[in-house]
Amino acid sequence: MPMAKITICGGGNGAQALACIAARNLGCAVDVYAPLAGEAARLADGIAAHGGLEVCGALQAQARPHCVSADPAEVIPGSGMVVLVLPAFAHEVILGQIAPYLDDGVWVGAIPARGGFDYCAARALLSLGPRDVRLFGLQTLPWACRIQEYGQVVHVLGVKETVDAASRPAAAIAGLAPHLEAMLGLPVEPAASLLALTLANTGQLIHPGIMYGLFARWDGAPFDAGAVALFYHGLNEEGVRTLAGLDADVQAIRRRLEPEQDLAAVRPLLDWLRRSYGPAIADPSTLRAAFVTNRAYAGLKAPVRELSPGEFVPDFGARYLAEDVPFGLAVSRAIGALAGVETPAMDRVIAWAGERLGKDYLGRDALEARIPQRYGLEDLKALMAFTKEGEENDC
Repeated sequence: MPMAKITICGGGNGAQALACIAARNLGCAVDVYAPLAGEAARLADGIAAHGGLEVCGALQAQARPHCVSADPAEVIPGSGMVVLVLPAFAHEVILGQIAPYLDDGVWVGAIPARGGFDYCAARALLSLGPRDVRLFGLQTLPWACRIQEYGQVVHVLGVKETVDAASRPAAAIAGLAPHLEAMLGLPVEPAASLLALTLANTGQLIHPGIMYGLFARWDGAPFDAGAVALFYHGLNEEGVRTLAGLDADVQAIRRRLEPEQDLAAVRPLLDWLRRSYGPAIADPSTLRAAFVTNRAYAGLKAPVRELSPGEFVPDFGARYLAEDVPFGLAVSRAIGALAGVETPAMDRVIAWAGERLGKDYLGRDALEARIPQRYGLEDLKALMAFTKEGEENDC
């Protein structure tokens, strides 16, 4: 499936890594749409100063994107694929910005998709009418990465062994997967549907679960820099119990929806870790060991903010709660509710996270999360019908 051009939307860690890796791997132009907070100018300046983008660490690549712009009219037309590498809260806004410039037959996707990407994307692209726009998503970002110098160098801490992807219409992923593999330079495993990808979103378990373990009993007292916990390698017993409970809730939803839906991609968390990181994990025997001995997670610290010089508090507004609850855990919990599945661990973590974020995602603010009910999918029959749409006609 040759393409003349792809466009990457975003200016953060993952977007810069993908722009470099895709430009190196693909024989086509790679443009970047970076509309947020002056990112396009900063990114273009960095690329010009460095002579291109560079990826270092566990993966090495050097390449130069063709064009970087904050104007969708300059970079979206002519794209065979448009990839959103953005926080999930920005998906719907960016989709609305790019929709008028999408060509017929384009693929539009998110890396990672997070929960309910297909619901919001289908709504955002309704204005296109009968045009052929197909959706896809990846379960997770293929790399753990951090910007070292903005617009110049991205440091990759670890590379996943394989990633899952799904599409709408669902059957189309078989034809798209080889192109994604070429772009990313690693194996891509097709998942049966974007519903499966939503439930298989491990970020919704890992990030809120570890945050709960680290900070559910926090007494409110500031701490110094030396007391900032390692995030993954600091996983404690409370975090392990929470992760196990969240994992059990997801597997209960999976069992309820099978065999009507193929949910083989919704793997238990420990199985996913072993499959994704393989030899990067020194001891894969238990859930805790698989985290604390994973070299791809080495050195990554819990999100904190500086309250005053030398004094820190947890950053509950970081994406580990602000994204992974309303665009992850709350979505899976809402699917469970449609299926009549009780989710006690999810309820506990969502309630706690909501208190920290000033939201009630189990009640008053439920429709602020990207749950199916927000998009008119108010019973299991409607959800299943939406999931199967497009198998004969493109979405």
